[in-house]
Amino acid sequence: MTDALLSIKGASKHFGAVRAIDGIDLDIHENEFFALLGASGSGKTTLLRMLAGFEIPDAGQIILDGKDVSNVPPNHRPVNLMFQSYALFPHMSVAQNIAYGLEMEKLPKVQIKSRVDEILEVIQLSHLAKRKPDQLSGGQRQRVALARALVKRPRVLLLDEPLGALDKKLRGEMQLELKRIQHEFGITFIIVTHDQEEALVMADRVAILKDGKLLQSGTPREIYEHPGSRFAADFIGVMNFFPVRENAGQLFAEDGSVIAAGTPLSDGQQGVAAVRPERLSLIPKAENSTTGRVVATAYHGLDLQVHLKTPAAPEPILMRLTAGDAEARPVAEGDEIIVYWAARDTRAFPL
Repeated sequence: MTDALLSIKGASKHFGAVRAIDGIDLDIHENEFFALLGASGSGKTTLLRMLAGFEIPDAGQIILDGKDVSNVPPNHRPVNLMFQSYALFPHMSVAQNIAYGLEMEKLPKVQIKSRVDEILEVIQLSHLAKRKPDQLSGGQRQRVALARALVKRPRVLLLDEPLGALDKKLRGEMQLELKRIQHEFGITFIIVTHDQEEALVMADRVAILKDGKLLQSGTPREIYEHPGSRFAADFIGVMNFFPVRENAGQLFAEDGSVIAAGTPLSDGQQGVAAVRPERLSLIPKAENSTTGRVVATAYHGLDLQVHLKTPAAPEPILMRLTAGDAEARPVAEGDEIIVYWAARDTRAFPL
């Protein structure tokens, strides 16, 4: 990986007694689609506002293109922020909304028209250039707001929950659209979201924040398959947890069964073993197994979700069967079944 375009070094921010950002170190690279992921109150929006220049860090630095911009005002940073509300001017056409920022910079009209036409092609709205915002769909308004931010050609585009106002189907479409536009423009995108799926689908890398701290960063696959903490394992996707105690190099579940895990605990330590629902199988070809009774099933089209009560865990565990597997081996409420999973798919975390 090349040198970072944007480096956050030991950044902290307090609001009274509340530590919103607590000593975060993070590098974000040129042309990267980066997601800041966390629950409400995790500090992700405060960090985004610090990158934009609307908040000044109490400690640490924000380095952009090799320059410390920690105290540089927002209008003097090569950064643009796209808000969730879109904030389009209702009395202006699509083209006029996009051109507004360039007009404020007093660029020549020929240059403004050329850049507006170019970006209308990229967002595929050239045919709607003369329409007003209230004549557009939610997804079209989102693209206009994005174009208005991109037309100024910032080094970094910051997006604050940009898809939050869209319905589920449209949000899925716009996730792929944002990824396409970012790829075409080659601009670094940093998106704030609390939606795990959104972060995993769009981002090249994801940072998980909790209580103002950076818990983990990595590719979507890395943080999904190799969570660095129980919180990350529980926050990203769905995870089954088995209370365990380590003894003589083995992990013992509540029912006395042994669980082989990819990450051992220290001698005598209590913790939890964790495995994803899609890693559970009815095929007896793995190191781990547990017997249980099916307490509920839920058909989701692509898969069948099976809730299983087992003595190895206090709460029912979840297994996902593909449609094909569910047809080959029907499972119904009340059935006693054995599920299996591999040691390589198991993580262990201390309490």
